[in-house]
Amino acid sequence: MFKFRVMALSSVAGFVLVAGGMAQAQDTVSAAGQDQALMGDIIVTAQKRSERLSDVPISINAASGDQLKSMGVSSTDDLQKLVPGFTFQKTVYGLPVYFIRGVGFNDTTLGVSPAVSVYVDQQPLPFSPMARGATLDLERVEVLKGPQGTLFGQNSTGGAVNYIAAKPTPQLQAGFDLSYGRFNQVNAEGYISGPITDTLRMRVALRNEYQDDWQKGYTARQSNGKRRFYTGRVSLDWDAADTVRVALTVTGWRDHSDSQQSQLTQYTALVPAPMGRPLPFPIETFPTAPRNSRAAAWDPNLDLSQDNYFYQFAGRIEADLSDDVMLTSLTSYAKYKQDIPIDLDSTTYSSGVSRDFGNIRSFSQEMRLSGDAGKIKWMVGGNYQNDRVIENLLFDPLITSGTGVGPFTFDTTYVDNDQKISSKSAFGSLDYAITEQLTVQGSIRYTDQDRDFAGCVRDAGNGQLSAALAFLSTIVTGQAATIPAGVCATLSPGYVPLPIVTNSLNQDNLSWRVSANYKPNSDTLLYANVTKGYKAGSFPTLPSGTSVALTPISQESVLAYEVGTKLSLLSRKIQITAAAFYYDYRDKQLVGYIIDPVFGTLPSLVPIPKTRVTGGEFSIVARPMDGLTLSANSTYLSTRIQQNPATPIGPFGNVTDFKGQSFPYTPKWQGFLDAQYDFALSSGLTAFVGGNVAGRTRTTAVLLSNAPAFADQEALLRIPGYKLLDLRTGFAAADESWRVEFWGRNVTNKFYVISATRNSDFTTRYTGMPVTYGVTFRYRFGAK
Repeated sequence: MFKFRVMALSSVAGFVLVAGGMAQAQDTVSAAGQDQALMGDIIVTAQKRSERLSDVPISINAASGDQLKSMGVSSTDDLQKLVPGFTFQKTVYGLPVYFIRGVGFNDTTLGVSPAVSVYVDQQPLPFSPMARGATLDLERVEVLKGPQGTLFGQNSTGGAVNYIAAKPTPQLQAGFDLSYGRFNQVNAEGYISGPITDTLRMRVALRNEYQDDWQKGYTARQSNGKRRFYTGRVSLDWDAADTVRVALTVTGWRDHSDSQQSQLTQYTALVPAPMGRPLPFPIETFPTAPRNSRAAAWDPNLDLSQDNYFYQFAGRIEADLSDDVMLTSLTSYAKYKQDIPIDLDSTTYSSGVSRDFGNIRSFSQEMRLSGDAGKIKWMVGGNYQNDRVIENLLFDPLITSGTGVGPFTFDTTYVDNDQKISSKSAFGSLDYAITEQLTVQGSIRYTDQDRDFAGCVRDAGNGQLSAALAFLSTIVTGQAATIPAGVCATLSPGYVPLPIVTNSLNQDNLSWRVSANYKPNSDTLLYANVTKGYKAGSFPTLPSGTSVALTPISQESVLAYEVGTKLSLLSRKIQITAAAFYYDYRDKQLVGYIIDPVFGTLPSLVPIPKTRVTGGEFSIVARPMDGLTLSANSTYLSTRIQQNPATPIGPFGNVTDFKGQSFPYTPKWQGFLDAQYDFALSSGLTAFVGGNVAGRTRTTAVLLSNAPAFADQEALLRIPGYKLLDLRTGFAAADESWRVEFWGRNVTNKFYVISATRNSDFTTRYTGMPVTYGVTFRYRFGAK
């Protein structure tokens, strides 16, 4: 193991040290230049063109790559540390689900289109698991809030995260970051960038993330939680002609890390004895997990190592057709594969073991024309995306006492979900400057999506599930049924055996946005937006005795109203942004439950006919004195279900009234405070000390029934609020050529819950990381 860590470190450090030895002498960045980067005219591409952040009439949070590293943001999951209104949770298989302003898509199925979309240099990562390596070697990140469907695709009803990768440079540069921390964490990242010819530039970046086990068994001598994550990116920028620019990027990552194991908080048999399926071990007496972030339990014979990988080939061509008109082409091909093991019952007994196998292939092509004609800025374009998502879920029926049909029981079950998704869209936008201070904007996108599904449940070839479902079909229909072993066994709604369940969901929509913004001076912006957005529907991945459980959920829509302001005061020593918003939702996709005749109560997406979101955001960045930077932000959200679905089923299978409830994973308040003081120790040496506090109020994990009979059980599906404290201090060269930082995350070792779920007979939760601490050394070679 030690040899492996040394080799991993050496591979990256040696790579950049050799490059640094060839690099030129460094240029010095003045303090004034640093102040401008911090407080001045940050350039963003939120509207698919370069603009000052203070001129964009959208609620945006932007941070540089160095800022992300200092705050411990190593993945998209960590953006909740600095983006107000951004939250994430983990599905039962550990896959991320992102929310902005309470809007997300909380489903375990691999093939769902997220409500918060992620891009790198405007190239899509259309499925959330693909985004794990997106934070490598960044120039900055932009988080756009509210529906972004007119420019960034139909599914961005919550918002969009656009990472901007560091680009190849015209001078030779290189650098590396080396970190060592608790749990034997060893992270190494490096890059080299520079010219190959006068017109061709290249940048290569690599990162290796290593960590030993951090979880430990609380009933047996076990450990889990190792990190083995490798990612890289190669970028080429080519000036093909004076008016043509080409960028090619190859990105990939591989993950052999352990799946985080959830904690058991309660076992309650859905079908109590003697009617329920007898279990071959005393699971009712297994102790629940203590309030300790590291505590967990799982089958001692289970290897929780994942085998996931991702790669993407992306191309961008820009051609200036005239001084004022540009043609842009974006092409992307991405492949993702996963093998994720998990112990769903969170005990040491041999039950609940599951593996989620998946493959995604995604192709995207966008073409657009944009122009600037004085008072008018315009854009027209089209997009085509084709996805194939295949998911095979290995499911252990011992997770529930409800599995079984008459005298028939069954063991390992496979759940198949094969989706083919084709999306075509056309879009356009127009900005018109009525006066120098007043501008109106409009954008529109028409999208047509065809989604074809094929899936079912089947046994592992032993014929147990086939015999059980054939018996059920015979009893209900009165007609003798036979289902061969190992083939699809799902029944129709009339309990007739189906060779396979097939269905399609073909829908279209028209997203639009209108905006007016008023800029009385260069330091003040007032804006108002009205946006209509849509998110596509989906087919679930569920063990299904009948095809009713595989019914798709249709698209949702939102009509969003927002007003806001961006202010700079006291010669830009203070910057303030504020926004208020109201969302009117139709057919909001939230997690409810259905009753399957074979597999019992199953989590399922439920369309809520009418819901609303009301809220506000406020942030401030201030430099009250030289060297001192203070920032604070907060978000208030009020979400409410205004109308029940046709059949409202609560988390324990009972019909309930959801009216008046808030959305799951939507804390009413979120806030973040950060302070840093930089001071000179000598003419060439500076020091800094800083820290931040991030907090949020309580929320729920699912829609609750609020029935007195289930009060104790549903209390475990409520997620308490928490506050986390991070600290940092260190030294740096005055020209930032090197930097040493000592850091601590969650330094008070706060126990907090990321997500919770009711999975058949078991209620479980995922916890956040305990206290971690370490040191990072950063070095940069070459011109800046």
